[in-house]
Amino acid sequence: MNPKIFRLTLCVLLVLAIASLSAEEGTEDVGIAEEPMPTLKVGLIHPLLNYATFGDGAKLALAEINKAGGVLGRQVELIYKVETGDIADSVRELAEKENVVAILGPMFSSSAVKVGPIINIPVIVGATGADVTNTGNDPRDFLFLVANSNALQAKVMAGFVVNDLGKKTAAMIWQNGDVYSKGFVNAFDANFQELGGRIVANQIYEQGDTMFDGQLGIIKEASPDVLLLASFPPESPVIVQQAREMGIKATFIGSDGWDDSLMLDILEDNTPLENSYYCSISDELAAGFTAAYETMFKDQPIGIAPLGYDAMQLLAIAIENVKSTDPVMIRDAVAAITDYQGATTISGFDRNRHPVKPAAGIRVLKIVDGQPQQYTVVKASQ
Repeated sequence: MNPKIFRLTLCVLLVLAIASLSAEEGTEDVGIAEEPMPTLKVGLIHPLLNYATFGDGAKLALAEINKAGGVLGRQVELIYKVETGDIADSVRELAEKENVVAILGPMFSSSAVKVGPIINIPVIVGATGADVTNTGNDPRDFLFLVANSNALQAKVMAGFVVNDLGKKTAAMIWQNGDVYSKGFVNAFDANFQELGGRIVANQIYEQGDTMFDGQLGIIKEASPDVLLLASFPPESPVIVQQAREMGIKATFIGSDGWDDSLMLDILEDNTPLENSYYCSISDELAAGFTAAYETMFKDQPIGIAPLGYDAMQLLAIAIENVKSTDPVMIRDAVAAITDYQGATTISGFDRNRHPVKPAAGIRVLKIVDGQPQQYTVVKASQ
């Protein structure tokens, strides 16, 4: 063979060998990278100030879910909206523009009842109004409560006042036009009278009021054993303060609307709240949840935090159970969940989509030295 041709042939073979070797070594790096799976979007609606720990509970559940691989192999993302008067606009934006598969929240029952007629995706609310999920003439069958209803809590508090405190007369003051407040006082009134108690005064106030001397003057004249405040901060602690300043000696009873850290942040001195009782929005908490929450947020899971955690976990379980993001299938899957154990325990859901809780009962808290402490647990028949 011609030496020049021989050398040329060797060069060609060498180049081909190097190219082949490089291709083999780089097999893992060659090709089109797979696109990451899109996130699974979930809406989160809660107020800017009140009950903000609902979102913290949901974030803890989200972190655990995503760490374990997400839902349907996709990471979950929370899309946050502040709960405001234009709740309908927020809900539509989440459902139609953000394409969320479900919504967690809102916190106020008066907001939640506006959501039902305009939504067709599952909504697990932080609100406790018994009427929130009632179908009636509105298509609210996509809404679920995750806490005991205000009607059940009011029944428990009526029994607590009569049986535990031995009190027989009560006055009530509540926020006018609020779905939650009205439902609570109506249920308390009915159950209190059934147990032999008597309502001696029933007063309302408007949201945003700062002076309550008119209502409290009538209540002072009635001289009740207890004064029930089915209301929220910032008004509720101010009402208690003004009542004490007027010389009202009644024992103060709060609804679960008191179960928020904001309750103790309004007054410069919380002495007027001392020895008041109120029912907790959540029942007894799992130790594992409490430890995980304290690790993540460096604080105790106050108030509504457990409900945000349970709402997120229940939704994830439902979606995984049906392997679908179809809203009707998710709704039916949430309704079918039984024996759930998360921050709290839920045996299942009743026909009104209220959670069925074990017989452990509802916690009653007492404010002692400026801080809420568990006073007792009252069994509740649902």
